[in-house]
Amino acid sequence: MPRYVTQGDQSHRRAIARMYLLGGFLAICFGVLATRAIFFHIKDNERLEKVAMRQYRTAVKESTKRGKIVDANGRELAINIEAPSVWADPRSVEKPEETARFLSQLFEVNEDKLIGRLTSQRKFVWIKRWVSEEQAEQLEELKIRGVHVVRENKRSYPNNMLAATILGAVGLDSKPLGGIEHSLNEYLVRRQESKSYKRDARGHLYLSPADVVTIRPPNVVELTIDKAVQYIAESVLKRTMEATKGKAGTIVVVDPRNGNILAIANMPTFDPNNYGSYDLDSWKNRAITDPYEPGSTFKVISVASALEQGTVTPSDVFDCEKGEITIGEDVLHDSKAHEDLTVHDIIRVSSNIGAYKISETIGKERAAEYIKNFGFGTKTGVRLNGESAGIVLPVRKWTETHFATIAFGQGISATPLQMAMAFAAIANGGELLKPNIVKRIIDDQGDVVFESEKEVRRRPISRDTGRMMTRMLQSVATEEGTGALAESLEYPTAGKTGTAQKAGRHGGYMKDKYYASFVGFAPADDPRLVVYVGIDEPQGYYYGGQVAAPAFREVVEKTLKYLKVPSRRRLVKDGKGESEVYDSYVENSVPEDVRKLPEVQMVSDDMWRLPDFTGLTMKGVMESALGVPLEFRFMGTGIAVRQHPAPGSTVEKGEECVVEFRSLL
Repeated sequence: MPRYVTQGDQSHRRAIARMYLLGGFLAICFGVLATRAIFFHIKDNERLEKVAMRQYRTAVKESTKRGKIVDANGRELAINIEAPSVWADPRSVEKPEETARFLSQLFEVNEDKLIGRLTSQRKFVWIKRWVSEEQAEQLEELKIRGVHVVRENKRSYPNNMLAATILGAVGLDSKPLGGIEHSLNEYLVRRQESKSYKRDARGHLYLSPADVVTIRPPNVVELTIDKAVQYIAESVLKRTMEATKGKAGTIVVVDPRNGNILAIANMPTFDPNNYGSYDLDSWKNRAITDPYEPGSTFKVISVASALEQGTVTPSDVFDCEKGEITIGEDVLHDSKAHEDLTVHDIIRVSSNIGAYKISETIGKERAAEYIKNFGFGTKTGVRLNGESAGIVLPVRKWTETHFATIAFGQGISATPLQMAMAFAAIANGGELLKPNIVKRIIDDQGDVVFESEKEVRRRPISRDTGRMMTRMLQSVATEEGTGALAESLEYPTAGKTGTAQKAGRHGGYMKDKYYASFVGFAPADDPRLVVYVGIDEPQGYYYGGQVAAPAFREVVEKTLKYLKVPSRRRLVKDGKGESEVYDSYVENSVPEDVRKLPEVQMVSDDMWRLPDFTGLTMKGVMESALGVPLEFRFMGTGIAVRQHPAPGSTVEKGEECVVEFRSLL
């Protein structure tokens, strides 16, 4: 009898089929997953680990550790310190508005910016970099959820403002912002990288030993700068700026034997530990960035060129036209009227007309060639960024007037460092050296990566010409010269004054705006230092011999004593104890105690009362009237015996005062 399949049997079979089908599908899926898991484990476990680690790892870009910068004697100028910084995980922060308000008050950060950061979807945001230890401790005690402290490297300058315009500064993430930090960044930093910190369940960062990457430390940069000499230059410049109320100032100290820069001082300056509080003008290294018209200091180049060419000798006489000469439609003047002067005297009294006539003996083409050979119009090559080459027009563009003004330092511009190196060439016997500011670069193994050497760029003059120029420049720093206040009782000095009227932006020269300078070397018979002093827009007295020469003398005396260069001052016993005498010094020199000098007294803004100058040397008269806007004319040598106007007289600003001197021997 046939068996009939009922509707219930069909339903049962379909149910079994679905079970087999579903079971097969699940088996296949499980097989695929198992196979994939085995494949990941065997073939691609590194990538899988990275995927997993994203859940509890954060990349934090730290400030890279930089190499130390030290002076020529190994004393630290720039170092690294560990500083706390504050970060947050916005996803873990509760009440972001309230947290932002508190953090903005604690760290002095804009509240709206913090709210934006704490409400973002990022896993990591900075709250503030490099906070104080007190702030970090206060935050950690509060244990604010999602806000944490991490320690990172920070650049520190232990001497604060000392050598700031040389060193530069470093910003966030070890970004160099100027100076040596910028020009030698490739040596001071190995590489910048992110360290992988692990995050625990509460969001705290920690660095496990397995995540620490071994990196060779950066190099140590050793400069030619001497910290003590730098301090001397900066302190002298600061006092000079305060006395003269100048707009800016620069002092450069160079060793003429090898071209090593011992100090560069600039004012205004800044503190690289707190660089954000200063305007960018304070960052400038004016010794290399700011060319200026050198004025009478450039006469040294004109005279040295003619001596080297053999067209003049120190004893040759030139008619200086009683202080006035017409060239084309222009009239050139001397500050004082002179008639016949020797080449030697033209340097000593600083005659513009005399310098022009000397330069005429070699002509424009030769003059331009010597200017180039002394390094003007090209960069010195010092390892600092931002150096200017100065301005020297092509000789084909020189008019006769332009040729004349270049002879006495107008119509041409140079940097203070260029002037210092040109005088170093005279001091060392004719070698124009490349200035060195980096002495050595040393790696972490103690091996020398770089070491500076003496590099002669050119030989503009011979040793004999250098000797002749030295003798003439020594006469400048005496009572008969324009640089009487540069004369030292300790060491023989040689140099040249410069007083340049500043050029206007739209042509011509500005009234009552001057750049006063003095460049020289000492000891004159065996030079160890070249010192440049420049003061921009001094108030009152503006002559280089009055403003810059005293600073030159002070830097020379203090630095040579520090370097233990023997002084010509010695002690002798005369039966009554010890007293000071000076060997081979100017016989008529009578040193005064500066604290006892009579003072020129201000009566009103434009009126001054003269003291009694009787018994003072020229140097004493100039020091007693330092900063007073009067014109002095000196007659004779030795000790002051007569003056006009008389003592006690009231004189107006700019009025001439005549002082007569007589030798007591």
